[in-house]
Amino acid sequence: VQFTEYVQKNVALYQFRNGIPLTTAAAANFTRGELATALRKNPYFVNILLAGYDKETGPSLFYIDYIATLHKVDKGAFGYGSYFSLAMMDRHYKSGMTVEEAIDLVDKCIMEIRSRLVVAPPNFVIKIVDKDGAREYAWRESVKDAAVPSA
Repeated sequence: VQFTEYVQKNVALYQFRNGIPLTTAAAANFTRGELATALRKNPYFVNILLAGYDKETGPSLFYIDYIATLHKVDKGAFGYGSYFSLAMMDRHYKSGMTVEEAIDLVDKCIMEIRSRLVVAPPNFVIKIVDKDGAREYAWRESVKDAAVPSA
């Protein structure tokens, strides 16, 4: 959380000082540079999927891992569930998907994680990043709040 806030504030500071916002690629390169610097001093153990939308280039997604590796990707995932998610994305992802198709793919990934991963998280948050900004789209809950039976 501390590292994420640090990056957000520095990206905002850049825009305040220079009058122009950083592109998604520039923000990803700044983040990679900060991780690379910290790696030799006091490393952060964070993995990041940085998504953004730029008017000139459109949507982009960057994969940044804890050792400051930066790659532009079409799809990505981190953690134990990523092995299953990436396999589903390799099979079903195609460029130019509609939001409905993308949400269907995300639901397939969630179901795969729930069925195969022993320590699967109980809830998932689906977020969308597009020309309208970043927003929370939906929740997928595996355990609903149930009434406690009386004894």
